[in-house]
Amino acid sequence: MATEEHRGARSWPPGAGARTGAGEDGTPGARRLALAEMAVGLPAAAWGARRRSLGWTAAGAVLMVHGVLELSYETVFPRD
Repeated sequence: MATEEHRGARSWPPGAGARTGAGEDGTPGARRLALAEMAVGLPAAAWGARRRSLGWTAAGAVLMVHGVLELSYETVFPRD
């Protein structure tokens, strides 16, 4: 049975969610992943367009759009 103290308690480690350094937003891995998605999506879309394959074109477009959205997320929704 949970007590009043434990109902609202969170077990986050110290510094969780804090920025990793001066000027950094704490998400360098997400930024690298977004750039990788865009880097893979462009050739995939080009391959699909050249081969007239709707599947490859759609997969490349989805990767590129997702990468762009990930990169723009911090601009649209800044951290507090």
